[in-house]
Amino acid sequence: MGNHGFLIKKMISKEKKGQIVTELLEDIKKAKAIYLVSFLGLKVSDISGLRQELRKDNAIAKVVKKNLAQVAFSQAGYKEKIPYEKDGSLMVNFAFDDSFKTAKALLTFSKKNENFQVLGGVIEDRFLNQNEVTEIAKISSQDVLFGRLVGSTAVPVQKFLYVLNGNIQKLVMVLKGIEATK
Repeated sequence: MGNHGFLIKKMISKEKKGQIVTELLEDIKKAKAIYLVSFLGLKVSDISGLRQELRKDNAIAKVVKKNLAQVAFSQAGYKEKIPYEKDGSLMVNFAFDDSFKTAKALLTFSKKNENFQVLGGVIEDRFLNQNEVTEIAKISSQDVLFGRLVGSTAVPVQKFLYVLNGNIQKLVMVLKGIEATK
């Protein structure tokens, strides 16, 4: 038989596959957004750094076999196929809070690592292509959007108060003028 042990792949048991699918299904149901990524050729240390960054924003990344991910998505009710031509593993990223921050982190990471490619995603039960995920990543986070909203509503109120204050000052000047004439 010879020394061909390196050709034998480690097989995952049916029980373990079922457990992986169940965990993915739970995360699919809880996530606000899901992003699918190809990461072939990247070092574990690079991916570890990304995972730490994602955890800060209440997001996680799981590396799973494409077929198992497809089974989980099918069981969750998605009819679309995962947009990944190759067999093997892909990274599934789950955003549990701010889907914009997670998309932005993934896009930023992909710009620094050419082997890291965002394939698509799922938001509000709809599959997105690569371009749609890129557009989502360009949207500011919720904190920034809320700040802009508060700022934009404060300006008209400030102008209104300025106008009212100006009228009150004019009234006071008119009253002082009438008092001076008496």
